[in-house]
Amino acid sequence: MAKPRGYPDRRGMGAQSDLISETFVPSKQHRLEQLTRAKALIAAGFSPEQVATMLSLPVECISEKLG
Repeated sequence: MAKPRGYPDRRGMGAQSDLISETFVPSKQHRLEQLTRAKALIAAGFSPEQVATMLSLPVECISEKLG
């Protein structure tokens, strides 16, 4: 018997792939790319708080590295 249309499957509910996202540690290159993006956004007129929200970075990190 086929699953009824719209019935949720088990993907995303504690699947093994969730472990990968929970243990992600950004590399040095990833951090540098984020700071480059942050510089460009601040130069475009966004506040550090807005940039921190957009890039999922702590505000302290942005102000410390770019300040």
